[in-house]
Amino acid sequence: MEPTASPLDRAANMARALRWRIPGATYHVMNRGNRKALIFDDDRDRKRFLRILVETRMEYGVEVLAGSLMGNHFHLIVLTPHGNVSEFMQQLEGRFAQYSNWRHERVGHLFQGRFVGVIVESDLHLFTAAWYVFMNPVQAGFVSRLEDWKWSTYASTAGLAALPEYLSISWVETLFPSSSLQESQRLFRNCMSQPQPVVSYIQLAEPASTVAERSYIAERLQAAAQPCTCRTLIRPPIELLFAGSQSKFELANAIRVAHETYGYRLAEIARCVDRHPATVSRIYCSIRAQARLKSVKSGSDPKLDWLKLVPDPKFSARDPAQGRSRGSFRPRRRRIHD
Repeated sequence: MEPTASPLDRAANMARALRWRIPGATYHVMNRGNRKALIFDDDRDRKRFLRILVETRMEYGVEVLAGSLMGNHFHLIVLTPHGNVSEFMQQLEGRFAQYSNWRHERVGHLFQGRFVGVIVESDLHLFTAAWYVFMNPVQAGFVSRLEDWKWSTYASTAGLAALPEYLSISWVETLFPSSSLQESQRLFRNCMSQPQPVVSYIQLAEPASTVAERSYIAERLQAAAQPCTCRTLIRPPIELLFAGSQSKFELANAIRVAHETYGYRLAEIARCVDRHPATVSRIYCSIRAQARLKSVKSGSDPKLDWLKLVPDPKFSARDPAQGRSRGSFRPRRRRIHD
């Protein structure tokens, strides 16, 4: 009997399909290293990935519901109020691949291909996906208990560790309704400790009512269609976003809003403003860097850690031999001598 293929194996053999843009949708996203090679060589790589994850989440307005970092792959469950999961994942994986290749002095693709994204369709599906994500390190033999894997959000979700500012666990209160968050987390822990957690959840939730209503997923999708949020969650025509852009600063802000808030690709923006895509990309990177610097100076930047992440001195320090920041990924141009 042939072994059952994993979602990543099945995705590698499937034709490329279009991504659905669904404001308010929840996705189980995953990816692994090229040829199943490691993407996290050590804890330093995992810390850098988490730092990039938090920054990218803020830029694209994505909520992180659960996650687990393994050796050659990762799993995340994210909610996308703006329906921009593709742009979010492209930035997350691209920036980490640049860092990884720089640090380990490698070239080529870090990831096997584009990420696998499964739309979560119900509360039962959400709980099953969370159980699958949290069980990964146990099934791989890394730890014997779910809470022992520090590169997973299980401990924070279950109330066994401090809750990071960026992690959203409102789904636990909805799937396990109780008088308080602590009680909901206790019910969640009890359910996850059962031999068959999914079956236990079905029995607890009474499939004839709660599960069928798809309460958490339905509420988030419904919230995206409310009139008070239509202006930000439903994309206006791209021409309207640049109608009043007169100065360079207004144009740069409009490019950032069109790309991050409404999910327009930089190539689409370039065609609209009649600029070269490389020019639009430079403008976008510049305005994004200015906004990030401003948020750091004002103290509004939240903690960029799953654990207690601190700036990496080996990566951010200036290299006197090179005369430039080692944090820059811009490749040097080599002079060709005749």
